[in-house]
Amino acid sequence: MTPGDSSRSRGWKDNPHPRYWWHRLPGTDYVPPVYSDLSDAEWAVLREWYAETDRSGPIGECAVPLISLLHGLVMGNRISRIAQLGTCAGYSALLLGWMLRRMNTPHALFALDLDPAMCELSRRWIIRAGLQDFVEVAEGSSLDDRSIMSARKYLNGNPELVILDSSHEYQSTLAELDLWYGAVAPGGLLVLHDVSEFAAEFDVTREGGVRRAFAEWRKIHPEAETLSLNSDSRSMEAARPLYKDACGVGLIHKPQYG
Repeated sequence: MTPGDSSRSRGWKDNPHPRYWWHRLPGTDYVPPVYSDLSDAEWAVLREWYAETDRSGPIGECAVPLISLLHGLVMGNRISRIAQLGTCAGYSALLLGWMLRRMNTPHALFALDLDPAMCELSRRWIIRAGLQDFVEVAEGSSLDDRSIMSARKYLNGNPELVILDSSHEYQSTLAELDLWYGAVAPGGLLVLHDVSEFAAEFDVTREGGVRRAFAEWRKIHPEAETLSLNSDSRSMEAARPLYKDACGVGLIHKPQYG
């Protein structure tokens, strides 16, 4: 597959690696807009990113369902202040950064990670993609008030969208929700990856993960509009509902008034 090849991500349909699971689903023999919208140069960078992480990892990026949901939210509503908690190897930072560049919204994504190696890796790819004016990769704790101050400074205001995809631990996630909900601009959104029963296994503390934290938080915050998709999914091998990611996603909408 060459950078200009019209097949683009369709070439992953026959790749057996678990990270390409979406491309092997029945009926997904097409290129989703998150990939088809990329220029040839952008697609070449993403292909190189995949090649490197296929060889040496780490592998833990979100898949097509979640990045497509974020694509619609960001580009359909011109969201220009985003905080991302947990960047892993930089997949979503790259794709969001390219969206933000097309929207001409500099200083729009503040990506935070506690792991210095992940920050270094993500920064290297952000530079390679030419996205330094649109994305800041910061090393720090999502449970530190100073991280919120840094996000506000970079974004020139409170984040309109917070993407929570960090430790997956119950206690930490509950604390993140309390801390960052207060920082979200009125009318803004928090998007939580891994709210399913299956994804609760990602919690190394074995205390229930994002699923339990989200369930408890939403009970004590009735003022917020909340929605979860696939929270009852138990396996990647089970039948796929409308939202195809078995890890699930949760949405929290902060009221604009009150």
